[in-house]
Amino acid sequence: MARLLLSPNTLVSIGALTEALWDGVPPASAERQVQNVASQLRQAWLGAGVTEANEVVRTGRAGYSLDIDLDRIDLHVFRGLVARAAGLSDAGDPAAAAGKLREALALWRGPAFAGIDTQVIQGNALLIDEERPAAWEECMRLELQTGLHGRVVTELASLVAEFPFREQLTGLFMTALYRTGRQAAALQTYQQARARLNDELGIDPGPELQELHTRILRSDPTLLGPTAEGRAEVAAPAAGAGNAPPAPSQIPPPDGSFTGRRDELALLSEHCGEAQVLVVAGAAGMGKTSLVVEWAHRVRDRFPDGQIFLDLRGHSADSSSSADSVLEHILESLDLSPPNTSVPPEKRVALYRSAVADKKLLIVLDNAGTIDHILPAVPTGGGSQLVVTSRNSLAALHTRVAVKGVALGGLSRAESRSIITGAAGAAGGVPEGQGRGAALDRLLDLCDGMPLALRILAARMMADRSLTVEQLAAGLARDGVPLDGFAIDGDTRSVRSVLANTCATLSEDDARLFRLLAVHPGRRMRAETVAAMAAVPLPAVRRGLGNLLALHLVTKAGENHLAMHDLVQSFAAERLDAQKREDRPPEALDRLLNWYLSVAAMANGVLRPDRDAFAGRGERTESFVEQFAKDVDAITFFDQEKENLAPAIAAAVRHDIDRAVELLYHLHSYFLRTGFSSADMDAWKHCGDNASRVRDPLLRAHLHHALGGALVVTHDLDAAIGQLFLATELYEGQGEPAGAAGSRLGLGFAYELLGRYQDALAEHELALGLARTAGNITLVVHALNNSADALMALDDIEAGLERLRAGRELAQEHGLRHHEAAILSSIGALFLRQRDYPRALTHLHEGLVLMRKSGFRTAEADTLARIGHAVMGSGDAATAVEWFRKAQEVYRRNSDATGEAEMARLIGRTGG
Repeated sequence: MARLLLSPNTLVSIGALTEALWDGVPPASAERQVQNVASQLRQAWLGAGVTEANEVVRTGRAGYSLDIDLDRIDLHVFRGLVARAAGLSDAGDPAAAAGKLREALALWRGPAFAGIDTQVIQGNALLIDEERPAAWEECMRLELQTGLHGRVVTELASLVAEFPFREQLTGLFMTALYRTGRQAAALQTYQQARARLNDELGIDPGPELQELHTRILRSDPTLLGPTAEGRAEVAAPAAGAGNAPPAPSQIPPPDGSFTGRRDELALLSEHCGEAQVLVVAGAAGMGKTSLVVEWAHRVRDRFPDGQIFLDLRGHSADSSSSADSVLEHILESLDLSPPNTSVPPEKRVALYRSAVADKKLLIVLDNAGTIDHILPAVPTGGGSQLVVTSRNSLAALHTRVAVKGVALGGLSRAESRSIITGAAGAAGGVPEGQGRGAALDRLLDLCDGMPLALRILAARMMADRSLTVEQLAAGLARDGVPLDGFAIDGDTRSVRSVLANTCATLSEDDARLFRLLAVHPGRRMRAETVAAMAAVPLPAVRRGLGNLLALHLVTKAGENHLAMHDLVQSFAAERLDAQKREDRPPEALDRLLNWYLSVAAMANGVLRPDRDAFAGRGERTESFVEQFAKDVDAITFFDQEKENLAPAIAAAVRHDIDRAVELLYHLHSYFLRTGFSSADMDAWKHCGDNASRVRDPLLRAHLHHALGGALVVTHDLDAAIGQLFLATELYEGQGEPAGAAGSRLGLGFAYELLGRYQDALAEHELALGLARTAGNITLVVHALNNSADALMALDDIEAGLERLRAGRELAQEHGLRHHEAAILSSIGALFLRQRDYPRALTHLHEGLVLMRKSGFRTAEADTLARIGHAVMGSGDAATAVEWFRKAQEVYRRNSDATGEAEMARLIGRTGG
C-alpha cells in the first residue's frame, strides 16, 4: 500500500513492489505473496464498507496501480496548498500565503510511513518529512514579514527544539526574539546553536546566521520589521527587556455550547489554592476539557503570570506526550529552556520549580494518562495551580501530592434537554406534543447525560435544518450500529473515536473483559457474574474491573454492582463482534445463564426446599456466591439483582428455551414473595409465547405453572386460569401430584379473587388431596390455608378456623416460617370479619413480624391493609390512614398497581 501511494494512478511493477517489500532480496514466492497481499487489501477495504475496493487497487499486466483521486491523499493536498501559498506570496499577499501554509501543515499527523522500515519506503519517507520543516520555515518567514513576531515566537521556539540543525529556523527565531524586545535571548539562542553545531557536527554556523548575529549585536534598526498593524517599529529594545517575556496565554477558546456544570465550576473555584493539583476525572465524552477551559477563562485574572495548556493525549496508545516533553513545553512557554538540551530531567524540574515559586500561573494538563506526566509539573507553592483532566482516576497521585478531585458524571436531564431543544429551536423544530416529547425522551435516554453525544446530535440538527427530533430518534433506532449516529462530518472526534482511544490503553486481558461485558443483557453487573461469564478467576476479574472503573468505562452502581453507559456498551459490542472468533460470545452467554441458574437454584433451595425438579441435572456452575443461610438472604440478593432478571430471562429465551424455563422455575418463589414489575411480566409472557419450542411435557408444565402464578399475582386472572389448566393437565399426565397440587392451588386462588368461592374451594380440596399423596408438607400447609380462606368467604367460619390452626401447627413443626406468617394473617382476617378487632390485630401483627423476617412482601402488603381496616374498625381513622399508607408503599414496591390504587381510594375516603 505504501509503495502504491508513492506512485498513485501509475502502474507499479511486480519487481518494484517486491523490491520495496524485501529490500531487493525477495523470496522465491514473492510474486504470489504480492498477489495475496493485494487480495487481502481489497478484502479489508470491502469489510470496512469500501464497496469500490476492486476499482481502487487495479491489477495490470505486470503489476498493480492505486486509482484514486489525488485530493484524497493528504500528501498531495499538502503539496497543492504549498504551491498555492507560493503563488500568493509571489502575488504580494503574504498573509494569505501563510494561511495556506498553516492549512497545509495542519494535515501533518506524524512521520511519513511510520512503522514501515524497508529501505525503499524509508528513503522516500525521509524526503517527504523534509517538506514539513521547509513549509514551517516559509510560513514563519511570511508571518514575520506581516509583523506577527509576537505570535510566532513561541512556535519558533518549539520548531527550533524539534529541528535544532535547521539554521533558517534558528535565524527566524532570533529575529522574532529581537523584534519582541528580547535582544539578549536572541543572542543566547545564537550561542546555543553555535555550540550545538560545533559539538554535534564539528562546524560553525553559516555566513547568513553569523551576519544576523552581528546585526543583532549592533542593534541594527533595519531588523525591526512591521507590526501586525502595519506600522514600522521605531524604538530599539529596552535594556534588560530580554529577561521579561510576555506571559503565556494558551487556554483554548471556550466551548460555545457549554451548558450547566454549575456545581462543578463552583467546586473548582472552591478547591483552587487548597491543593497542589486539581483533578477532573470522568469517562470519555463527559466534557472534562470543556469544563476546565470554561473555568480557566472565568478565573484567568487570578493568574496574571500566565496560563499554560498542554494536551498530553494520555489515552492514545501511540501519541501520548512523555514526561520530559511536558516539562519542556512549560519551560518553553516561560522562555526558560536550558541552553543545553542534554540537561538531566531532575535539573529541569529544579529550574521549573525555582522559576514558578513566586509566580501566579495556571497550568492545565489535559488528557493525562499516568501520574508520571503530572509529577514533574507540580508547583511547590506560591500562587500557581496545576489542573489535570483524565479518564483515569489517578488514585496514585494522592500518595504523592495534595490533590482535590472533581468526579465528572453526565449532565442532568434538564441540562441535556436544553442542548437538544436549543438546537431544535434554532433549526425551527422545537419539540411539541406527545410524539415529540417521546422522541426527545428516547434521545435523552440514549445519550444518558453524555455531553459529547448530546452535542453531536445537536450539531447534526443545526447542520441539517430539516432534521427533526422525531427523525433523529427514528434514525438512531433504525441504525444497526447505534454509534454511527454519534458522529458528524468534518470532525474526527466522535463517541466511537474517544472510546477507541480509551480502550487502546487497555491490556489484552482487560480489553477482552471489556468486550465480554457486552454479552451481559442488563446495565448493572456483579463481579461474580462477570467472572463466570469470562471464565476467569474472581480475583483477576476484580482487578480487571478495577482498571475499567479507573478509566470510567464502567461506573459504580451501588455496593456490589457496576454499570455501563449504553453507548459504551454499544462500543463494547462492536469490539466483541470484531473479535467473535476469539471471544466466542455464545459460549460467554451460555456461562452467564448457567451462573443465573446456579444462584437461582441456591435461592430456591432456601425459599422452597421441597420443590426442586432439577436436582439431578448435574453439578452447577461456580457462582462465587456464598450459600444463602436463610430465605431473607436469598431475597435480599435477588432484590439487588432484580433489574437484570427480565433481560436475563429474555436472553435465555433467545439462546436456550429449556434453560429459560428452568430459570423461571427457580425464580418463581422469589417473585411470588416480592411481586412482578411490568418488565418482569413481559419477559415471563415472552417465554410463555415460546412454549411450543419446549419439547419435554414436564418442562412445559413448569412453564405454564410459573406463568400462571405470575398472572395471578398481577391480577390477569383469565389468562392465569388458562395457563394453570394447561399446567395441571400436563402434571397429572406425567404423574406429578406435587406439581398438580401447586397448579390447582393457583387456580383456586384465581377463582377466589374472582369471587367464585365454591370453585375455589373445590380446587383447594383437590390440591390438598394431591399434596398428601405426594407427601409434601409445604403444599399441605398451603392448601389448608387457601381452603380456609375459601371456607371463610362462604361463611363457614369454624371449619376455616380449624384448618388454619391445623396448618399453623404443621408450619411450626416443620419450620415453614413464611407459611405460618400467611396463616396468622388469615386468622387475623377471620377475626376481622367477626369484628373482633383486638384478636385480629394480635394475629396480624404477629404475622407481620414473620413476613418481614422472611421477606414475604406480597403478603406483608395485604397484612398492612388488614391492620388498617382493623384499626379503622376500632374507631381510630387517623391511625388507620397511616397503615393504609404503609400498605400503599409496599404495594408500590411490589409493582402491584391494583393494591396501590385500592389504598389510595381508602386513604381518600377516610380523609387522609
